[in-house]
Amino acid sequence: MQRGGRPTILPRIKEKKMKWKSLSALLFGVALVLSACGSDSGGSTDITGPGGAEEIINDPSTPISYSQQVAPIFQGSCAGSGCHVNNSRNGVELTTYSTTMASVGTNYGSKIVIAGNASLSPLVDKIEANPAIGDRMPDGRAALSQAKIDLIRKWINEGALNN
Repeated sequence: MQRGGRPTILPRIKEKKMKWKSLSALLFGVALVLSACGSDSGGSTDITGPGGAEEIINDPSTPISYSQQVAPIFQGSCAGSGCHVNNSRNGVELTTYSTTMASVGTNYGSKIVIAGNASLSPLVDKIEANPAIGDRMPDGRAALSQAKIDLIRKWINEGALNN
């Protein structure tokens, strides 16, 4: 094609730009798919805890670790305003495994952890929505995520081991 006696190269330039745009879009899509595949955790669920600490709920055959998974939740969520870490409030202290297991909630009149039965454990009742007695914990803070509640439930149902 000529315009005023000169050859026009505009159609070829537009064609090359379209090829580069298509190639760029294709590469972006491939990169997006690959990045999603790279985040696969092999069947485990990552939970980012207080202070960025990660707890991992492994497959059902892997027991929950009190020291690595449960205690960090208590430390990060139950220590505010001197509530239940390094302090006993309403008979509940979550500082260590021993204090947690020995805690008798004054409002419930029983141990807060019933090893092997999360549904009967006052601790679980208090961290889930609409507790039978009083307000949901942690008091004055955001509720625990469902993943963290499920982790605590699983730990108790597994026998609330000190592992």
